[in-house]
Amino acid sequence: MRSTGKNNSAAPPTIGQRIRDQRKAVRMKIKELARLLGISRNTISNYETGKTEPSASELVRLANALGCNIMDLLLQKGQPEAPRFAFRAHKALKKNPQIAVAARKYLRAYREIEEITGTKLNIVLREFPFEPSEVPKEEWIETVANKVRQSCGIGTTGPGAIAYILENLGVRSLFFHREAKGLDAVSVKQEEMSLIMLHDRKDQIERTIFSAAHELGHLVLHPQLFTLNDEGRTNGRKYESEADLFAECFLVPRHDLIRVWKEKSLHRLPLENALLLLKPVFNVSFWCLYYRVQHTGLAKMKYEKLVTRVKTMLGIWEQSTFEQLEPERLDPRLLRKSTRFIRLIQSAFIQEKIGVAKVAEMLQITVEEAKEETAGWIEFK
Repeated sequence: MRSTGKNNSAAPPTIGQRIRDQRKAVRMKIKELARLLGISRNTISNYETGKTEPSASELVRLANALGCNIMDLLLQKGQPEAPRFAFRAHKALKKNPQIAVAARKYLRAYREIEEITGTKLNIVLREFPFEPSEVPKEEWIETVANKVRQSCGIGTTGPGAIAYILENLGVRSLFFHREAKGLDAVSVKQEEMSLIMLHDRKDQIERTIFSAAHELGHLVLHPQLFTLNDEGRTNGRKYESEADLFAECFLVPRHDLIRVWKEKSLHRLPLENALLLLKPVFNVSFWCLYYRVQHTGLAKMKYEKLVTRVKTMLGIWEQSTFEQLEPERLDPRLLRKSTRFIRLIQSAFIQEKIGVAKVAEMLQITVEEAKEETAGWIEFK
């Protein structure tokens, strides 16, 4: 039989196409990438259309700016899939692609440090996609939250060990220092790996704890949201309120709340006083407890009325932010910031498997900052 000479297999993507694909994966515009690199938009456009080809040094800079590996830009097979974000849940990511870039770098660093140390995290977390047509939302979400709670050890450690709790479920976690307006945490998936990044705040740990549980809710209830873009079904769904409800149920179990409420006769007290007594029991935010008490039917009060009472309690007479309305804040030391990610890097450094430069790269800090960080590790060697 004579060959037709046709090749039915698709042509592999060019370097320019890979640059474009990696840029779109973090929702970065051409002008933003050009600004980061200090080059013109036309130069980026020429790279992506194949009119010109970047040099080896330019490829390194492109990869760093996009948070990918240089091999992701070359014609190589078998590269990991791009990270998938819940863009609809993380609205701030659309305006700040640098957070997505940081997440990609952390994912790559986490994979690398696990390979270096020969460790792997056992995945316990299951997905329970919620479809409103199946059962009542509150019933489904509370049932799922209880199932997840039973498999993570939160009842023993308390919510202050939220990073450890996530790791018990097989979800990698770490604290990041980049400022991003409106973004307290971000969850991301890549192949079998799930990662929750928490904004490292000096105070307001109640917000950090709730944000972590909220992101866990997205991973469990909304796996369909984790995509390479923000396309997909919306159906008028209130994904954020569903994740909030999951966080409330996960952090404050119904049976425990009802038991404490009855034992302390909290129904006899003004609601704001009752919530303040509950706060050191559950170690979560005042407002998380407010919504939980409302949803369990233990007490009813309009949000606006309680805000007025809290402002009076705190002596606030002018307009205030939500963060200012957290009475009797938890001790910041309650939040355990030691993560498996840091422990693995520390272990590899002490065993001289990695150096200061690699520590800086993995933690996304300067070499000078890494020198200060590792100096403390050596003292405990």
